[in-house]
Amino acid sequence: MSVFDHGFLYGDGVYETLRTYNGKVWQLREHLRRLRGSAAALKIAVPWSDGQVSNWLEALLQKNGFQEFRIRISVSRGENGFDFVGSKKPTIVITAQKLVPEPAEVYTKGVSLISLPWQRFLPHAKTTSLLPMILAQPLLKEKKAYEGIFLDQKKNVLEGTMTNITAVFGGVLVAPKDGVLPGETQKTVLQLAKKNGLLVKWGKLSLKKLLQADEVFISSTVRGIMPVRMVDGKKIWGACPGTTTKFLMGVFQEYVAKKSV
Repeated sequence: MSVFDHGFLYGDGVYETLRTYNGKVWQLREHLRRLRGSAAALKIAVPWSDGQVSNWLEALLQKNGFQEFRIRISVSRGENGFDFVGSKKPTIVITAQKLVPEPAEVYTKGVSLISLPWQRFLPHAKTTSLLPMILAQPLLKEKKAYEGIFLDQKKNVLEGTMTNITAVFGGVLVAPKDGVLPGETQKTVLQLAKKNGLLVKWGKLSLKKLLQADEVFISSTVRGIMPVRMVDGKKIWGACPGTTTKFLMGVFQEYVAKKSV
């Protein structure tokens, strides 16, 4: 890679994080679609077909002997001078690491979150400009929190630094809609919730309202569904994990098992 690559010099790129279940890449088509959407927002060309990327990815996985993988596909504008419109020769990098499972207790006892008065620039695009997430890490360590959640200027909940957030009120699931990157796992979970008769609402979710929720959970491709025990040192009212969260964790696991056979 060139030292003049825009990804290195300016964080001028996009990426997707994926994982495998039973050795099979999970939701590759959905993640590649989102990757292309993010690249289009930055006017970065993605000249490789989904088939090419899939073949490269499979070849990479076969060269490693891990049982399960954590995968990242990164695309930058490449070496493009001071031109930030279009890309003469974009760069693609695919990396695969051994997937290290989270401790079982984070799923059985839940995790703690802290709120952060920041938000990502251009949230609908998954860009490699991750300064808000980087700045959050020392605070998470200091507060002994698992994850941070971004707030807008009116203290509405947006998303986690690496996850999406969903609250449960009387069996109704509420998820922030504006100013967030739509999560593929959250989308799947909420679709499964609807299929199982649960009500789902997309809209604004204030920090004050979040603290009054019966249940809260975060979700991501790598972590799946993870119950939340506490936000800003205040305990979520209901049990952790709550009835709805437990149910969805089971439904999601069954769905993954069926699709990854």
